Amino acid sequence: MASSRFPGKPLVDIGGLPLVVRSARRAIAANCFAKVVVATEDQVIVDVCSRHDLESILTPTFPTGTDRVAWAAQQLQRPWVINLQGDEPVFPLELLRDLCDLLPTDPTALWTAADTGLTAADRTDDDVVKIELGDGDPADGLDFFRTLPADGGSRNFAIHVGVYGGSLEALSRFAALPIPALETDRRIEPLRALANGMPVRARKGTWARAAIDRREHISTVLRMLEGVT
Repeated sequence: MASSRFPGKPLVDIGGLPLVVRSARRAIAANCFAKVVVATEDQVIVDVCSRHDLESILTPTFPTGTDRVAWAAQQLQRPWVINLQGDEPVFPLELLRDLCDLLPTDPTALWTAADTGLTAADRTDDDVVKIELGDGDPADGLDFFRTLPADGGSRNFAIHVGVYGGSLEALSRFAALPIPALETDRRIEPLRALANGMPVRARKGTWARAAIDRREHISTVLRMLEGVT
Protein backbone atom coordinates (compact mmCIF):
# COMPACT_ATOMS: atom_id res chain seq x y z
CA MET A 1 0.00 0.00 0.00
CA ALA A 2 2.90 2.36 0.75
CA SER A 3 4.09 2.78 -2.83
CA SER A 4 6.19 5.94 -3.07
CA ARG A 5 5.10 6.58 -6.66
CA PHE A 6 1.45 5.60 -6.20
CA PRO A 7 0.18 5.44 -2.57
CA GLY A 8 -2.78 3.10 -2.13
CA LYS A 9 -2.18 1.51 -5.54
CA PRO A 10 -3.44 -2.04 -4.77
CA LEU A 11 -6.94 -0.72 -4.03
CA VAL A 12 -7.27 1.83 -6.83
CA ASP A 13 -10.45 1.33 -8.86
CA ILE A 14 -9.86 -0.28 -12.26
CA GLY A 15 -13.11 -0.50 -14.15
CA GLY A 16 -15.17 -1.12 -11.01
CA LEU A 17 -12.79 -3.47 -9.19
CA PRO A 18 -9.74 -2.93 -6.96
CA LEU A 19 -6.47 -3.40 -8.84
CA VAL A 20 -5.36 -6.31 -6.65
CA VAL A 21 -8.66 -8.10 -7.31
CA ARG A 22 -8.32 -7.68 -11.06
CA SER A 23 -4.76 -9.02 -10.95
CA ALA A 24 -5.76 -12.06 -8.90
CA ARG A 25 -8.64 -12.78 -11.25
CA ARG A 26 -6.20 -12.54 -14.16
CA ALA A 27 -4.17 -15.34 -12.58
CA ILE A 28 -7.32 -17.41 -12.14
CA ALA A 29 -8.23 -16.83 -15.80
CA ALA A 30 -4.99 -18.50 -16.90
CA ASN A 31 -6.51 -21.78 -15.69
CA CYS A 32 -3.10 -23.31 -14.99
CA PHE A 33 -2.93 -22.92 -11.20
CA ALA A 34 -4.21 -25.32 -8.57
CA LYS A 35 -4.57 -22.38 -6.19
CA VAL A 36 -4.38 -18.57 -6.48
CA VAL A 37 -3.56 -16.77 -3.23
CA VAL A 38 -2.94 -13.07 -2.63
CA ALA A 39 0.09 -12.65 -0.33
CA THR A 40 0.09 -9.30 1.48
CA GLU A 41 1.31 -7.67 4.66
CA ASP A 42 -1.77 -5.41 4.77
CA GLN A 43 -4.93 -6.48 6.62
CA VAL A 44 -6.99 -4.05 4.51
CA ILE A 45 -6.06 -6.01 1.37
CA VAL A 46 -6.91 -9.29 3.11
CA ASP A 47 -10.36 -7.87 3.91
CA VAL A 48 -10.88 -6.70 0.33
CA CYS A 49 -9.93 -10.13 -1.00
CA SER A 50 -12.40 -11.76 1.37
CA ARG A 51 -15.21 -9.54 0.10
CA HIS A 52 -14.39 -10.63 -3.45
CA ASP A 53 -14.13 -14.35 -2.61
CA LEU A 54 -10.37 -14.47 -3.13
CA GLU A 55 -8.04 -16.47 -0.91
CA SER A 56 -5.28 -14.46 0.77
CA ILE A 57 -2.55 -14.86 3.35
CA LEU A 58 -1.26 -12.17 5.72
CA THR A 59 2.54 -12.12 5.74
CA PRO A 60 5.28 -10.39 7.71
CA THR A 61 7.13 -7.50 6.08
CA PHE A 62 9.76 -8.56 3.53
CA PRO A 63 12.32 -6.70 1.40
CA THR A 64 10.92 -8.03 -1.91
CA GLY A 65 7.83 -9.67 -3.33
CA THR A 66 9.73 -12.88 -4.04
CA ASP A 67 10.73 -13.15 -0.37
CA ARG A 68 7.06 -12.68 0.56
CA VAL A 69 5.88 -15.31 -1.91
CA ALA A 70 8.56 -17.75 -0.75
CA TRP A 71 7.28 -17.39 2.83
CA ALA A 72 3.69 -17.88 1.70
CA ALA A 73 4.63 -20.95 -0.33
CA GLN A 74 6.32 -22.43 2.73
CA GLN A 75 3.22 -21.82 4.85
CA LEU A 76 0.92 -23.30 2.20
CA GLN A 77 3.37 -26.07 1.17
CA ARG A 78 2.88 -25.43 -2.54
CA PRO A 79 5.50 -27.33 -4.62
CA TRP A 80 5.48 -24.90 -7.59
CA VAL A 81 4.84 -21.17 -7.38
CA ILE A 82 4.51 -18.22 -9.75
CA ASN A 83 4.58 -14.70 -8.35
CA LEU A 84 2.29 -12.48 -10.44
CA GLN A 85 2.55 -8.96 -9.08
CA GLY A 86 -0.62 -7.25 -7.91
CA ASP A 87 -0.40 -4.42 -10.46
CA GLU A 88 -0.75 -6.68 -13.54
CA PRO A 89 -4.49 -6.81 -14.40
CA VAL A 90 -3.91 -7.56 -18.10
CA PHE A 91 -0.90 -9.85 -17.82
CA PRO A 92 -0.59 -12.17 -20.87
CA LEU A 93 -2.29 -15.46 -20.09
CA GLU A 94 -0.13 -17.39 -22.55
CA LEU A 95 3.00 -16.34 -20.65
CA LEU A 96 1.56 -17.55 -17.34
CA ARG A 97 0.72 -20.89 -18.97
CA ASP A 98 4.18 -21.16 -20.53
CA LEU A 99 5.83 -20.54 -17.18
CA CYS A 100 3.62 -23.16 -15.52
CA ASP A 101 4.89 -25.68 -18.06
CA LEU A 102 8.52 -24.56 -17.80
CA LEU A 103 9.06 -24.56 -14.02
CA PRO A 104 9.51 -28.34 -13.72
CA THR A 105 12.14 -28.39 -16.50
CA ASP A 106 14.64 -26.74 -14.12
CA PRO A 107 13.53 -26.92 -10.49
CA THR A 108 16.78 -25.31 -9.30
CA ALA A 109 16.20 -22.02 -11.14
CA LEU A 110 14.48 -18.73 -10.46
CA TRP A 111 12.21 -18.36 -13.51
CA THR A 112 11.19 -15.08 -15.12
CA ALA A 113 10.46 -13.64 -18.59
CA ALA A 114 12.13 -11.39 -21.14
CA ASP A 115 10.30 -9.26 -23.72
CA THR A 116 12.49 -8.98 -26.80
CA GLY A 117 10.69 -5.86 -28.03
CA LEU A 118 13.24 -3.53 -26.44
CA THR A 119 13.06 -0.08 -28.06
CA ALA A 120 15.60 2.72 -28.23
CA ALA A 121 13.54 4.62 -25.67
CA ASP A 122 13.49 1.60 -23.33
CA ARG A 123 17.27 1.34 -23.49
CA THR A 124 17.68 4.78 -21.88
CA ASP A 125 14.70 4.60 -19.49
CA ASP A 126 15.85 3.75 -15.96
CA ASP A 127 12.29 2.70 -15.04
CA VAL A 128 12.55 -0.15 -17.57
CA VAL A 129 14.57 -3.03 -16.13
CA LYS A 130 16.72 -4.74 -18.74
CA ILE A 131 17.85 -8.36 -18.68
CA GLU A 132 20.97 -9.58 -20.46
CA LEU A 133 20.29 -12.95 -22.08
CA GLY A 134 22.28 -15.94 -23.16
CA ASP A 135 21.35 -18.02 -26.17
CA GLY A 136 18.25 -20.16 -26.64
CA ASP A 137 14.69 -20.03 -25.37
CA PRO A 138 14.36 -20.32 -22.49
CA ALA A 139 17.58 -18.36 -22.04
CA ASP A 140 19.92 -17.91 -19.12
CA GLY A 141 19.63 -14.54 -17.43
CA LEU A 142 23.20 -13.22 -17.27
CA ASP A 143 22.70 -9.78 -15.67
CA PHE A 144 20.09 -7.11 -14.98
CA PHE A 145 20.33 -3.34 -15.43
CA ARG A 146 18.39 -0.12 -15.21
CA THR A 147 21.15 1.86 -16.94
CA LEU A 148 22.81 -0.16 -19.69
CA PRO A 149 26.61 -0.38 -19.64
CA ALA A 150 28.53 1.77 -22.11
CA ASP A 151 30.13 -1.34 -23.65
CA GLY A 152 26.80 -3.16 -24.13
CA GLY A 153 26.27 -2.51 -27.83
CA SER A 154 26.88 -6.08 -28.99
CA ARG A 155 25.25 -7.81 -26.01
CA ASN A 156 21.74 -9.30 -26.00
CA PHE A 157 19.34 -7.22 -23.90
CA ALA A 158 15.58 -7.44 -23.48
CA ILE A 159 12.91 -5.92 -21.24
CA HIS A 160 12.70 -7.79 -17.97
CA VAL A 161 9.10 -8.80 -17.29
CA GLY A 162 8.67 -8.74 -13.52
CA VAL A 163 7.11 -12.16 -13.00
CA TYR A 164 8.94 -14.84 -11.01
CA GLY A 165 8.48 -18.52 -10.36
CA GLY A 166 10.14 -21.67 -9.19
CA SER A 167 9.92 -24.77 -7.08
CA LEU A 168 9.32 -24.42 -3.36
CA GLU A 169 12.92 -25.49 -2.82
CA ALA A 170 14.29 -22.87 -5.23
CA LEU A 171 12.22 -20.03 -3.75
CA SER A 172 13.15 -21.07 -0.23
CA ARG A 173 16.82 -21.05 -1.23
CA PHE A 174 16.44 -17.59 -2.78
CA ALA A 175 14.83 -16.18 0.36
CA ALA A 176 17.67 -17.53 2.53
CA LEU A 177 20.42 -15.97 0.41
CA PRO A 178 22.26 -12.84 1.57
CA ILE A 179 21.14 -9.66 -0.21
CA PRO A 180 24.09 -8.30 -2.21
CA ALA A 181 24.83 -4.59 -2.50
CA LEU A 182 24.12 -4.76 -6.23
CA GLU A 183 20.51 -5.84 -5.62
CA THR A 184 20.02 -2.89 -3.30
CA ASP A 185 21.76 -0.41 -5.61
CA ARG A 186 19.89 -1.41 -8.77
CA ARG A 187 16.65 -2.39 -7.02
CA ILE A 188 16.42 -5.63 -9.03
CA GLU A 189 15.79 -8.74 -6.93
CA PRO A 190 17.03 -11.56 -9.25
CA LEU A 191 20.54 -10.11 -8.90
CA ARG A 192 20.55 -11.89 -5.53
CA ALA A 193 20.20 -15.22 -7.28
CA LEU A 194 23.00 -14.50 -9.76
CA ALA A 195 25.34 -13.19 -7.06
CA ASN A 196 24.97 -16.45 -5.17
CA GLY A 197 25.32 -18.86 -8.09
CA MET A 198 21.61 -19.60 -8.49
CA PRO A 199 20.50 -19.93 -12.12
CA VAL A 200 17.96 -17.49 -13.57
CA ARG A 201 16.00 -18.74 -16.58
CA ALA A 202 13.84 -16.52 -18.80
CA ARG A 203 11.04 -17.29 -21.23
CA LYS A 204 11.56 -15.08 -24.28
CA GLY A 205 8.83 -13.47 -26.37
CA THR A 206 6.90 -10.30 -27.11
CA TRP A 207 3.60 -9.71 -25.35
CA ALA A 208 0.96 -7.01 -25.08
CA ARG A 209 1.01 -6.02 -21.42
CA ALA A 210 0.72 -2.98 -19.19
CA ALA A 211 1.43 -2.87 -15.48
CA ILE A 212 0.25 0.03 -13.35
CA ASP A 213 3.31 1.71 -11.87
CA ARG A 214 1.84 5.21 -11.87
CA ARG A 215 -1.64 6.70 -11.92
CA GLU A 216 -1.21 7.78 -15.54
CA HIS A 217 -0.95 4.11 -16.57
CA ILE A 218 -4.59 3.44 -15.64
CA SER A 219 -5.99 4.76 -18.92
CA THR A 220 -3.79 2.38 -20.92
CA VAL A 221 -4.96 -0.58 -18.86
CA LEU A 222 -8.62 0.42 -19.21
CA ARG A 223 -8.22 0.51 -22.99
CA MET A 224 -6.64 -2.95 -22.93
CA LEU A 225 -9.41 -4.31 -20.69
CA GLU A 226 -11.97 -3.48 -23.35
CA GLY A 227 -10.52 -6.25 -25.52
CA VAL A 228 -8.81 -8.47 -22.96
CA THR A 229 -8.92 -12.23 -23.41
